[in-house]
Amino acid sequence: MSKKINFIFSLLVFSNCVQRPAVIVEDPIGIEEVQSESNDKIKTKPNENVKAIAHFMDGQLFMSQGNYSMAILEFQDALELDPEAATIIVSMAECYWKLGKAKKSEELLFNALNLDPNDYEAREILANQYIFQNKHDKAIEQYRVLAENSVEGDPKYLIALAKLVLSQNNINESISLFIKAFEKDKSRIDILEEAANLSLRSRQLDKARDLYKKLIDIDKNNSYYLSTYIDLIVMSGDYENGINALESLILMEGETTERLSQLGILYYKMEDLVRAKPLFKKLVNMNHFDATIMHFLSNIYIEQSILDSAGIIANQIIEHHPSDPRGYLDAALAELNNENPLGAIKILEPVNKRFNDEFSIQYLLGSSYQQLEKYDKATVVLRQSLKIYPESRGARHTLAIASDALNYWTESDSLYEGLIATNANDVQALNNYSYSLVERNIQLNKALAMAKKATELEPENAAYLDTIGWIYYKMDNIEKALIFIRKSVELENDNAVVLEHLGDVLIANNRIEEALIYYLKALDIDKDNEILQQKAGIVAK
Repeated sequence: MSKKINFIFSLLVFSNCVQRPAVIVEDPIGIEEVQSESNDKIKTKPNENVKAIAHFMDGQLFMSQGNYSMAILEFQDALELDPEAATIIVSMAECYWKLGKAKKSEELLFNALNLDPNDYEAREILANQYIFQNKHDKAIEQYRVLAENSVEGDPKYLIALAKLVLSQNNINESISLFIKAFEKDKSRIDILEEAANLSLRSRQLDKARDLYKKLIDIDKNNSYYLSTYIDLIVMSGDYENGINALESLILMEGETTERLSQLGILYYKMEDLVRAKPLFKKLVNMNHFDATIMHFLSNIYIEQSILDSAGIIANQIIEHHPSDPRGYLDAALAELNNENPLGAIKILEPVNKRFNDEFSIQYLLGSSYQQLEKYDKATVVLRQSLKIYPESRGARHTLAIASDALNYWTESDSLYEGLIATNANDVQALNNYSYSLVERNIQLNKALAMAKKATELEPENAAYLDTIGWIYYKMDNIEKALIFIRKSVELENDNAVVLEHLGDVLIANNRIEEALIYYLKALDIDKDNEILQQKAGIVAK
């Protein structure tokens, strides 16, 4: 068949072949000789062209009637007259597919593509047949060819390919293909939204944030895009841009409790308490009793030492959210900041069993017991806190102190050694462990090495200076003991234990009268200390 007749056949391609096509064709009698691809001149045979078209049209009619076997016979007759007509082969392939002969249909479609590799219809039909047969790898191969050669401005093949690769969990390629499809047709904002949502669902938050920013640039009044973008930049820690976007949303759509809450939280995370605090107060006054909002407001009051207000807000959390541990924690913190550990215990002790698996409740209660020297109770809840969160250094330090006070030295030594093993510069562990050893009068060299490191790390810490001085005293190095403990007293002169230590060192140095001065100062601070009373009385005599 000549090129002109092939063109006529191309006009006969109809979607789903539902009706006999009405086609206007040129009079084939008047067709002149045309040049073939091999540049050979051939003589067109008009009668054969007319017959081929007639068979093709009859085949299309049988297809529309569902008589696929008769359609195939007509297409075969047409193909004998024009064996290089890819359109006839494609129609025949469709008939074989309808008859359930997938292999034959596939073979014919490949024949059509061999004749015309740019027959997009044949390739698309082949790809869709593969999809129907769950041969997605083969379908993807065909859609890749279609996507690479698709018409400028038409993204349909890229979209189909994106969905196919997504079905095989190739998420990144799918996102890239959706973006590429959008670049072909920038009116299809839905394609860009698909890429953004897919990035969000796959937790590629940076990519999702950038894509939602593009969506906002296209549709600045879309509150969904803006809200999602705000959430994403907040999750990324970009609070400043989050604030700007949220303020734009509030300006565009007005205030809601949700937006005010989010804005206040962003201010709080930016440590802008001046702007966060009035928003939180406004929300509470609007009867918006959100636990997080009230928790942050209570913390602001604690930071500003407005402890009565902190307690009031904490009690509101307890009232409205009795199953939320933050209300009890905030109320207890307000008491502890008011130097009232007993008040914290009264808040936490009744709910201790209810929040047996809540680390902060156990830890704060244990710390409160420890401050009141209720070491037996402290060890119980602190051990529980470490079952919940074994990595807590604060809980391990506090438990070590309580265990040491109860002479549970196996436990306290193990805790201190673990703390130092995981942080060789844990100055508090170095000091407390060395002081525990010297008080037991054991491993003094080990105690001295730890105390030296502690004072090197913090040379102006009065407690650490007293520890190393006391170790030297126990090692009978009175001169060094006097130097360190005297410096400790010069830095802080209100610790009865350190004042007593200085008195003991002065006695060992035969400075009796000066020793009496420090014993009396210590006794003035710790009036009921019988040992101090005895020492001061003996020296005075």
